[in-house]
Amino acid sequence: MELEGKVLRGFGVGAKYVAMPPYNILLAELIDEEPYPGTLNVEVSESYEDLIKRCTPSSIRSVVVNGAERGGFYYWFGKLPGLPNEWVLVIRPHLSRHNPNVIEVISSENLREKLNLNDGAWVRLKVYCGNL
Repeated sequence: MELEGKVLRGFGVGAKYVAMPPYNILLAELIDEEPYPGTLNVEVSESYEDLIKRCTPSSIRSVVVNGAERGGFYYWFGKLPGLPNEWVLVIRPHLSRHNPNVIEVISSENLREKLNLNDGAWVRLKVYCGNL
């Protein structure tokens, strides 16, 4: 599935979660590299619920660790035109505060710097449905 969307400034929470040991270990396993501590927020034309209907994601369920809920997330593997040899994760956290049409992209790279993306820039993603 092809997605196109506009880069948005986030709340600064993605970096915190990507750096947390449980998430960091899991994300490193999924992308096979150490994830950059932050996410690229992309506003697309449809809600994540509609994306799920069109393209089945994988999912990590929420868990309680030491009395605190750790939110899970839906994820798809993806590719960006500027990084043809690198897989990225396209995610939608279960506990996200973003609007329903905002997804997040995780990579081992700082995607804003690597692809020279500013707020409002358009980005195209190729998203792969189901498990790879």
